[in-house]
Amino acid sequence: MPDTLAYNEDLAELDGDVRPIRGSDLDQDTLKSGSEVTVYREKVPQDKDLWFGAGGKDRESADSSPMHADIVATGNGSGTAGDTIGGTLYAAITDSEGRAMFTRKLGDLELLSEYASESPTERPLMYSLAPYATAGRYIEFRIDADSASDGKEIDPANSDVMLYRSSL
Repeated sequence: MPDTLAYNEDLAELDGDVRPIRGSDLDQDTLKSGSEVTVYREKVPQDKDLWFGAGGKDRESADSSPMHADIVATGNGSGTAGDTIGGTLYAAITDSEGRAMFTRKLGDLELLSEYASESPTERPLMYSLAPYATAGRYIEFRIDADSASDGKEIDPANSDVMLYRSSL
């Protein structure tokens, strides 16, 4: 059983390189209800450490990182083009075999999709999560699709996503 990623004030205070993960960064994968499908995967380089999120929990801070994820279907597979993908979004640090070492539920995709149309001040924050991933590991975003999204293919080009990862 993987350990849980958790807020870390020390990571939040580091002046790391913050990279937004947008819809176009996602893989065009077909979802399967009841199993997590990796939709974004990045290998940690030899000279870096990567972690999920950016900044802290202070919404008024310049480094706060409001997130949203309106992930939609292509129309290939089940469903029609533009259908909102439902299910649960997870962040995971994995080993080279894809086994999760650390995970965290980021939220329900239908709710995260609603935040895309809200002001950033109303969106949940994607603050810095520890531990960080070291060389040879991967950071991943995974979706556990609900039954209504089973068989839908993700449309990266038309998905409105703002998630974060940081590095040093």
